[in-house]
Amino acid sequence: MFWVGVRCEGSVAAGRELSRGDRIPGMALSQTELVHRGVHYDLEVDTAEAESVECARLIVARLP
Repeated sequence: MFWVGVRCEGSVAAGRELSRGDRIPGMALSQTELVHRGVHYDLEVDTAEAESVECARLIVARLP
């Protein structure tokens, strides 16, 4: 298995949550770190730092 952590800052996640309009307000911010707690990733990407296509390229380049 190859585990990839997909992250972004809580404020970015909260902004995305608001713009979607179909999410429970506050959930993104409250789960920003919680969902990653105790998980070891082989690779982590930050969607606030790189576009989705670049994140996908990074993932593919690291696949075993």
